[in-house]
Amino acid sequence: MDTTTKYVYCDDLPTVAYATRILAHSPVLIIDCEGRNIGALDGELSLMCIGTERAEQIFVFDVLALRPFKYRLFPLFCILANSAVKKIMWDCRNDFLEILSEYDVMLTSIVDLQLAEIQARTTVKKERDFQRILRFTWGSRPLPLRMVKQNSELFLGVHRLQGMDGCIHQAKLPTTGKDPDVVAMHKAVGSSIWLDRPLPPKLLAYAAHDIELIGTLYEHFKESNWITPANELLLVAQSMRYAYSLFHQGRVASDDLFGPCAVLPLDVLSDSFGHKVPCYGCHRMQSLSCYSVRKQGKKPQTRSNICRTCQIKALMKETKYPIIWVAVSVFEIVYPVPPSLTRV
Repeated sequence: MDTTTKYVYCDDLPTVAYATRILAHSPVLIIDCEGRNIGALDGELSLMCIGTERAEQIFVFDVLALRPFKYRLFPLFCILANSAVKKIMWDCRNDFLEILSEYDVMLTSIVDLQLAEIQARTTVKKERDFQRILRFTWGSRPLPLRMVKQNSELFLGVHRLQGMDGCIHQAKLPTTGKDPDVVAMHKAVGSSIWLDRPLPPKLLAYAAHDIELIGTLYEHFKESNWITPANELLLVAQSMRYAYSLFHQGRVASDDLFGPCAVLPLDVLSDSFGHKVPCYGCHRMQSLSCYSVRKQGKKPQTRSNICRTCQIKALMKETKYPIIWVAVSVFEIVYPVPPSLTRV
């Protein structure tokens, strides 16, 4: 862990005012949050960390300490909601949801580096489709390659997500990753440690260092042409769909079958038009291409009750979930079979 990370801890109005003056002059902000199970059913925000471009200045806002002054943070909220200011994030979904829940502020103009990495696999690194499939056989909850190949239609166009540490390691960047002591602490006692006060300096440094990591990746992505003026507008549109994907799904328990999993939701990389239907798993409205579909000739007749991403999540979590075939129509006649879960 790089112990030289410098940051300003903001837990009162004077420090917030100082941070806001600095951030107001930065056209690019780097944002990352910490808290208990953020994005989940029992999620609670603890720290909101914001850095200027290249993480030259980092501010760690203590959300719990600042709650009595929430309505006096309006100048900061205006910066977060300003669409002229780019917000650089890594997997923005949970942070977007928690900031909205805590402050009723919707982040705009997000550039999600996790999506930029996925786009670069084909546009810059020229990975073939077999390599996309192969990623499902690596890491946590790997699937047998034979299973993936046998369900090729299920995996069509679906991408496996990569974590920030993995991306840093793969890029061989000259920076330390996440503090292994804090990562071990997370695994041992859970994320509720972020609600303790006073927070140990080690946790504050960990939170601030994440801003440095995201800033380092952002510069690397630009230097490697993963992010360019030509693709940035598209990336912002994709990132906003990514942010809203969890917002539309809503909070679920951490162990929910259709909750967190290293699979990119469909209808994120490309915007869908036409008829959208609800998934009974993630509850998102998605186009028919996101489902398993049975056709008569060229006309879709029925579609699966859960989207293909949710079906893949069930496979990765080794859970059998009943597929119910739903008539494809404007009003959608659903076969009245109650869903149930059966562990393999």
